[in-house]
Amino acid sequence: MSINIYVYWGPRNETIDDLVLRTQSHFRTLSDSDERLSRWAPLGRSLKKAVASEKVDISSAEVLRSWLLKGQNKTDVVPRQPIPELGYHLSFWNQRLGNLEASTSIYCGAFSEYLSSDSQNNASLELNYLEEVGIKSDLLINIFCNLLEIWNPIWGAVWKYAPNGHPNGIPSDTSKIQLAFYQQIADLGPKNRLIGREQHVGSGGSVWINNQVAHLLERN
Repeated sequence: MSINIYVYWGPRNETIDDLVLRTQSHFRTLSDSDERLSRWAPLGRSLKKAVASEKVDISSAEVLRSWLLKGQNKTDVVPRQPIPELGYHLSFWNQRLGNLEASTSIYCGAFSEYLSSDSQNNASLELNYLEEVGIKSDLLINIFCNLLEIWNPIWGAVWKYAPNGHPNGIPSDTSKIQLAFYQQIADLGPKNRLIGREQHVGSGGSVWINNQVAHLLERN
């Protein structure tokens, strides 16, 4: 079972400089949260290549800029040129540090009229516990709330994936055991996800936290 933290937003044309600053804050939040989220490397085409990948200096603005630029979509015709409205992308993983396998991805700076109006950009963290005990639920919530401040999304969620469904899964999809859900404005994002205690956040909007399932996200 995997733990997922995702935040989504619609078209937003931002400069690469602004996106680098947000990306630095993204990785600073992860590093400050847990030592196992402090080392990141590129995803390889195979597990062997991924394990052998060199660690990325996530504190360096220039390094993060180069990875975001590498992740631009390009035209099919030579000379292949970046497509500005499709934004930037990077994906790293923690090389199974400690008892935790983690990956994080960022899709940002997209402003296409042909893509989703509320989720063409996103930032995510996916966690797989390699032992029974994982990360405390209050730390998962803290990471989530920090990502809300960094990316200013329209909506987002923290959930555990249960492939065979679970009695505590959300009514519309029992394979998702939802710990938290964020909505910037009413009726944006998925429907019927307002489960648990509501609290307002500094970036605007509300987070609903379902403490009744917190223990389910702390263990494998």
